[in-house]
Amino acid sequence: MGSSFRAHIRTAMKAAFGLLLIALLVRRVDVGAIKSALGLYTWSWLLAATTIMVASWPIAALRWRIFVPSVPLRRLLELTLIGQFYSIVLPGQLAGELAKAYRLAKGRAEAEKLAASVVADRIIGMIALLLVAGLGMAYSSSRLPATVAWIFVGMTLALTICMFITRAAPVYALVTRSISRLEGTRLRVLASSLHRAVAAWHDFAGTPRRLFASLALGLVFQALGVLMVAMLGANLGIALPLADWAWIVGVMSLAVLLPITIGGIGLREGALIGCLGFAGVASATAIALSFGIFAVTLFGALAGGAVEFAELRKQSRGIEHG
Repeated sequence: MGSSFRAHIRTAMKAAFGLLLIALLVRRVDVGAIKSALGLYTWSWLLAATTIMVASWPIAALRWRIFVPSVPLRRLLELTLIGQFYSIVLPGQLAGELAKAYRLAKGRAEAEKLAASVVADRIIGMIALLLVAGLGMAYSSSRLPATVAWIFVGMTLALTICMFITRAAPVYALVTRSISRLEGTRLRVLASSLHRAVAAWHDFAGTPRRLFASLALGLVFQALGVLMVAMLGANLGIALPLADWAWIVGVMSLAVLLPITIGGIGLREGALIGCLGFAGVASATAIALSFGIFAVTLFGALAGGAVEFAELRKQSRGIEHG
């Protein structure tokens, strides 16, 4: 059995698992109520939410470019869209990050630095997400379990330490020595790549101005995401303060990172049902909101798919004429 076939089987299983989660959630909710909630959507509100999402794309690309100023902003925007495409068609949003790293670094002399830039950009983006969510929790009108807040604080600290850990001289020396031990083995090529990647990471963490600029753009990006979801919620008659939407979007975003379903199907719905339940929102309305979010996100994925198809077609023509 080939690896490609096994990969298709795993993907199919994760898609089936996501649909099973949806079925289990819907089974406990009045389907008629879900249909009624979906009927509240209007094209004007959906268009406004989509416009906000589109406005966030160049911000994401600009944030990424802070770490790789040698790459044109247009190329980073294209890869950002391609990443959204693979985040939908492959299990978990991290698959989109892997696709971005591979496409940007492939065949480049500074491949390790470019790949490290994707990881650094993702970590800063996650810290921004947690900070916005944490601020929302602090000003939330809902009484939330203290455990949730501590989890967010712990994740923020862990990611911050991860970002700066190589700046500690003993840690950097330990990491480089450990990698050097591989140079006399069959993994010497890997060791060389790891050395360059760690050096790039060390350089990223040593420029506070660059990190703060990236974090500022990350906060703007996350704020737009919160506004988009709040707008869709308002279209369904969900009246919540932005502070509540901030932490709800944070929990939902963390849930869909899990690589156990395709496009976060089932995870998004479960997270919203649980979170909006604290605010007294009916499960049917929460599911309708999840479908609306997925529809807007799917538009971004389709845009990324179009960019990816155009690039693959261009490469195919180049091979034919080569």
